[in-house]
Amino acid sequence: MAATAVRRFPVLPADRDLVGGAALLAGAGVARVASFLDERGLEPHRVEPAQVHYRPGRWLAVCFRTAAVERSSGQAVCPTVTLECRAGEADAVWAFPDDPALPGLAAAADALLVRRRLRPRPPQLVVEPIRYRPRRRAVLRYRVDGHTVLFAKVVTPRKGRHLLTLGQTLRATGLRLALPDGRVAPGALLFPVLAGTSLRDRLLSRGALPPPDRVAALADELHHRCVAVPTPWSGERSGRRHVDAGTALGAAQVAARLLPEYGCSAGRVAEAVIACAEEADPCDDRIVHGDLYENQVLVDGETLSLLDLDDLGPGDPLLDAATFSAHLLLLGTSGAPAAATILRYREELRAAFCHRLDADPAALAWREAYCLLRLASGPFRVLHPDWPRRMADRLTLAGRALRR
Repeated sequence: MAATAVRRFPVLPADRDLVGGAALLAGAGVARVASFLDERGLEPHRVEPAQVHYRPGRWLAVCFRTAAVERSSGQAVCPTVTLECRAGEADAVWAFPDDPALPGLAAAADALLVRRRLRPRPPQLVVEPIRYRPRRRAVLRYRVDGHTVLFAKVVTPRKGRHLLTLGQTLRATGLRLALPDGRVAPGALLFPVLAGTSLRDRLLSRGALPPPDRVAALADELHHRCVAVPTPWSGERSGRRHVDAGTALGAAQVAARLLPEYGCSAGRVAEAVIACAEEADPCDDRIVHGDLYENQVLVDGETLSLLDLDDLGPGDPLLDAATFSAHLLLLGTSGAPAAATILRYREELRAAFCHRLDADPAALAWREAYCLLRLASGPFRVLHPDWPRRMADRLTLAGRALRR
């Protein structure tokens, strides 16, 4: 049995509440995954970390990309294996799609089972995983004859029930929304394919863009249409719909663990954001998207559609605007050839949101700092080769947003 990581990965500082957690990104994690595969009759040839989810003192989950061969058949396979360390619990290890918190994922990833449950039944079906976050969610694409026919989103059964009920009520709004229209298993929801291309793709390709005021108006329309229907809100106060002190401090703590030299500056951003939030008037009487940014907007001619309504509910409309603006700032400073177009569009969109919400740009700016602080660890999460510099750049942008 032989398994080697193809490149060096960061080693986490020791975390006294997560015994052995720091070693998961090092050789110990690779060896444990190789042993896991070996016990299942697979000969591992490559094992490398591909994704990390970390909360200091609470949990660490590392997804490993692998390449192996079945000893019995000689068939090549590439399972994704997750190693998880949680405070006060035994370590867990599983291979996609057998996620312990997503019981519907295995069914959603089973092409034969899904094919039997679809009507009309397709002659064949190919399942393509698109995104996966351990214990939280997965997104799959279903293709027939090379064409996408459906998407599946897999969440916990409780979340799935909420989203199904939400979808049933939101159909009455008349808006173009990505709503579930069925399920294949508990928490495994089916979504139709909506026409259009993402605003992100249009920005990157310098394509035709919707007027910024039209995008800002979409968020406004979402509130007015949704508030008119009896919608079953989850009742949970989300750090995506409200500026949350715990979320800000948690993001600063992650930054301090990963980049100790930026710990103080991250802490100052968190403290300043919390102070601004305490002084601001409460803003939770509007219906907001909860995770609004350029990849959640589909453009089809004059028509705009919204995706990913998992966090929809009462919240702060300026936080939606700040999330959109922060994502565009990161996209525009990522080295994309269309950077000038993206950053210009961002400024126009900021002005459109402030005008429509009758808001002071300074009130938008400190919320942008909050969003940038939350997004700072993104390059580490996907283990970008240059993650320390990219993460430091995001923390610097968060500080600048406060000064703005």
